[in-house]
Amino acid sequence: MTTVKKIHHRLLRTERNKISLQKSQVAAHAKKKDPTTGIPPKLWGHLIPPMPVVTSTIYRHYAKGPPAKSWSLTFDLAIAIISDLLKRSSSKTVEDLQRLSTIKGTPVPSDMKRRKVIVPNDYRVRAGNHLGCLFNAQDEHVIGWDWKNDKKRAKELKGEWMTPKKAIKNDDHGTSNVGNNNNKSVLPLKNKRTIFYLHGGAYYLGSYGLYRNLSARLAKLSDAQVFAINYRLAPQHPFPVAVEDALAAYLYMVDPPEGIEPIDPESIVVAGDSAGGGLTFSLLLALRDAGLPLPGGAMTLSPWVDLTHSLESIVTNISTDYLPSTGFKHAPSEAQDYTLLPPLKNTSAHENIIESSFGNDMDRFQFYADNKALKHPLVSPVFDKKNLQGLPKLLIQTGTAERLHDEAIYAALLASDTCSSFTCNTKKQVRGDDGIKDHNDEQQQSLKPTNVRLEMYVDQPHVFQIILPTRASTTAIKRLANFVRDATPESPLVTKEGDDDNNNKKETTQQGIQIHTVSPRGDVTDTKQKLLSSFQDGTKWDDWQERLARNSLSERLKLVEAAVNQLKTHHQQHGV
Repeated sequence: MTTVKKIHHRLLRTERNKISLQKSQVAAHAKKKDPTTGIPPKLWGHLIPPMPVVTSTIYRHYAKGPPAKSWSLTFDLAIAIISDLLKRSSSKTVEDLQRLSTIKGTPVPSDMKRRKVIVPNDYRVRAGNHLGCLFNAQDEHVIGWDWKNDKKRAKELKGEWMTPKKAIKNDDHGTSNVGNNNNKSVLPLKNKRTIFYLHGGAYYLGSYGLYRNLSARLAKLSDAQVFAINYRLAPQHPFPVAVEDALAAYLYMVDPPEGIEPIDPESIVVAGDSAGGGLTFSLLLALRDAGLPLPGGAMTLSPWVDLTHSLESIVTNISTDYLPSTGFKHAPSEAQDYTLLPPLKNTSAHENIIESSFGNDMDRFQFYADNKALKHPLVSPVFDKKNLQGLPKLLIQTGTAERLHDEAIYAALLASDTCSSFTCNTKKQVRGDDGIKDHNDEQQQSLKPTNVRLEMYVDQPHVFQIILPTRASTTAIKRLANFVRDATPESPLVTKEGDDDNNNKKETTQQGIQIHTVSPRGDVTDTKQKLLSSFQDGTKWDDWQERLARNSLSERLKLVEAAVNQLKTHHQQHGV
């Protein structure tokens, strides 16, 4: 080979090496993770809304009008961006979305004191023992995995206390600790109202860190401290371990380790939004059925209490809510491999197992629970055999534009026993064909109807309280805080000087059900008679009963798909 050729080959090799190095550097940069979060920048970029979504929403808002009459352009854009984010998220894995929703939280407000805690694993064991006593072999069969051993492989149960700094300074118990190195011992405060908050996120997303702003506002307005936890998330940790964690944290508050003052159950208000609202109901049912002390009250924001998606608003409110039309779906990943769960031990030797026909017509519908478990009352509380009665006073807030609107109304009417005036047959509804036995039917007669406040917010979507600071959300949060004061035995409501807002006045507790409708401007109207009159002839209630009793999940999904196609056709015809 000539010298010229040798030089030429060396130059080619050098060039190829340079190109290979550049490619590897580009690939390394693409995979490079944020040193503070461990998340690739590309995944953070997933949160940036595409410009066409913004421009098309602005055009549609002015040319055709917003989906709900009262929505401002800002609110319309917010809902469009959230909806688009959830749609685009279907191309990501469950693990990707979990990292985004759990790695970062909002900062602790400067006027709040925070203390992180780890709930000892002994409380999970105690909670698991209580739940185990509530489940028979049939229940274990529909649950379908060895949940009792999940705590051995799970991360520790983390929680966080928050309270206004002003409350610590004014508290005799905590004054000596303020300003020194031992001030972590201040929280929790003794004899203090306590909000136990369970975050939302469809049981597979979210953390308490995302709710610090809401928690802080509630704490300051209600003169309370807030305790929140990061319960185990599906699909890696499906039902019932979220209930186990919620119960463990509750037991930790009312019967804490030595050296920590217990919280009086009557001073606790359990709260949650969406899945956290459903988990709030599940916790109450578990406490009631286990004979454990009940809290002073509970409040739920857009509670998810029917995971079978049976009622009409799931279909009719598709265009005014951001929840995915056919449910949450993601790219295949290890998280959705349910064969990795600890296998269920054989229970058929103890009792005869009834195979449920419910949900057999399609693949797994929810990350949180297998299809045959969706009618279990601790999964979907609307199927409670005791009709949600015998619970502490409840506040249920729902938006009239959200897809979970009907199930919130159904839960309120069922719990308060208001449905008895519709000559309804609740037994037809709660049993259906779920293969789940009723263990304690004899207790039904002794349970008192639950006192319920139902608040319906006109034109508001799912969990509107945390989307934007509108008049409706401000009113809702004030009324949540007012309920905390009303439900707990501490000092009566003290209205701030200059605050003449009637929404912030203490309400007299009434037996049965109170129903109010709140306008987009925050005006509150008593609409009990109006709502009940729509059920009076029993037709609507019977229709809801029949929908809940259906065995087919695919029928429900077909109704949703038909509504989505109809909406698309409408948009095409009208150039939306």
